[in-house]
Amino acid sequence: MDGNGRWAKARRHNRVYGHIRGARVAKSIIEECARLKLPYLTLFAFSTENWFRPIEEVKFLMHLLERQLRREQKTLMRNNIRFQCIGEIQRLPKAVRNVVEETVEMTAMNSGMVLAFALSYGGRQEITHMARELVRQAKLGLLDEEEVDEALVASFLPSSFLPDPDL
Repeated sequence: MDGNGRWAKARRHNRVYGHIRGARVAKSIIEECARLKLPYLTLFAFSTENWFRPIEEVKFLMHLLERQLRREQKTLMRNNIRFQCIGEIQRLPKAVRNVVEETVEMTAMNSGMVLAFALSYGGRQEITHMARELVRQAKLGLLDEEEVDEALVASFLPSSFLPDPDL
């Protein structure tokens, strides 16, 4: 979900218009992926770098996220989609965090496609989280360096509930 603002600007619209149109496109993609019975879909909705955008744009994006998630809860249930998130959810405004957590909880028993939103997410941030957790486990004596392998590293990633990306 990158380039909505640039898309709008290239068509002489403001960035907000691009974000609204992007949300509509995302909805269509989600519904089509569910219809096709894809098991997983991850949408990179708001990266850690997006926090550096102008404050009004960030506020709008947070409002749009909150509004769209609230609107689409019934659609997620109707389509048996389980909603999950990766990223620093605690950085999101309280109202947004609440609707994210509510949607995760509401859809937890759904057995269809897993829709993961990457919110306040960055690959380096995820690796940092994993490294800190490995160090913490080692300091507690729960982990020996010989035990560290690819599978263990993967299990400490916040996105460990998702399969490796299939591009």
